[in-house]
Amino acid sequence: MKSLNCLLNYLLVSIVIGCTQSKPNPPELPKSFEVSASKMANIPDSSFRLILGPFGDNPRAAIYPELKGIPDTLHNIKKYFYPLDDVQAIFQAYKAGLIGKDIVSNSLRRSIDDTILCTPDYVKTFVVIVTGISKKGQKYYLFDSNNNYDLSDEPRYIMIQTIAPNQPLKLLFEKFVNGKIESDSTWIALYSYNKTDALWMKFCEQTSTSFTFDSIQYNMIAYPEYRRGIIYTDNVIFELSDSIHNKKQVFKYNQYAHLSDLYYLVSCSADGRIISFNLDTNALEKGSTQLNMPPIPFKAATLKGDTVFFPKDFKGKYVLLDFWSTSCPPCIEDIRNIYIDLYKKFGGEKFEIIGIADDPKNKVERFVTQNMITWTMIPAPKSYIQKLYRNSAYPALFLIDPDGIIISTGQDISHERINAVLEKLLETK
Repeated sequence: MKSLNCLLNYLLVSIVIGCTQSKPNPPELPKSFEVSASKMANIPDSSFRLILGPFGDNPRAAIYPELKGIPDTLHNIKKYFYPLDDVQAIFQAYKAGLIGKDIVSNSLRRSIDDTILCTPDYVKTFVVIVTGISKKGQKYYLFDSNNNYDLSDEPRYIMIQTIAPNQPLKLLFEKFVNGKIESDSTWIALYSYNKTDALWMKFCEQTSTSFTFDSIQYNMIAYPEYRRGIIYTDNVIFELSDSIHNKKQVFKYNQYAHLSDLYYLVSCSADGRIISFNLDTNALEKGSTQLNMPPIPFKAATLKGDTVFFPKDFKGKYVLLDFWSTSCPPCIEDIRNIYIDLYKKFGGEKFEIIGIADDPKNKVERFVTQNMITWTMIPAPKSYIQKLYRNSAYPALFLIDPDGIIISTGQDISHERINAVLEKLLETK
């Protein structure tokens, strides 16, 4: 019997050890990683466009290339040039002796130091468009898609004169990066502007990628900022989705992607083809300006002289954080026509407004007194709070819920919409 008990105990221990050994530890998730993305055409929409005027006599004329192959069957020819890298275009023209130093200084001004990143060699960095009228009166345009400054190998397109742009066309161009000239591509849509000679041009590109993280498949799109060229830094928008959650994560450059239970700061290369993820274990303490994250905490003195710690002092309330300025007419209009009545209706235990004014104390005090404002107001001209929240325009709005999470921003709560949002949130509780 004793031998049998020993045998059973041995078997039991063996089973326990075997079960323990057969259950491996979960793999450690990476602290940082990169994924490659591919360029693709984006659908034209009504967002920011550039207005191009036809080429004419001006001091910068020498920086633009000479064109060949313009059809002689078209009349009233108009030429349009747009440098994707304005600094490089001016620098190479200066080095070639085509323009003087005064034109360089006047054209570049604040970006004059950026010429250190340029090459004196010629870089084909131009978007080239030509419009003309046929004998039947139809307006056409030709687009130098292969970047050879010769339009004889390009098709003609009918110029649309309504708000709907033409479908995007692929453009080849050159850029100078990492000490060498490289070929690249983008997509551009355009249309005639108010039946004048001006054109509206819209960049239509994005990068896209898919990757697996902790056994979950993710799809990601990066939308660049469109200013003087295509820039995948600072204000690039990332859109992240997966097969499990219904909601997409939308955030900007150096904001957070929520992967599993971890938060990663996301950035990308200037061309959007490499997207980087870096783990931040203090993300929830640091906060962000994006949806579904705690707001960035700060300490500040109010107009009354009190010290507030945001968002800690306002937990348990809905808070409208309003960045504004007395030099911003829409800000003043919203305060007078919407927020005053809004605060009378909802202000108190459940709702608070915090105004962050980009103005000196005396100016804010005068405005508050004249308009009988009773909510928390913080004069913070060019303060660290403004820099933390990276506001490029006013008003900038953030709605925070009682748990201290950003639930709405910007246009989603601007003007009269904030009334409907708060009524839905507060009157049902």
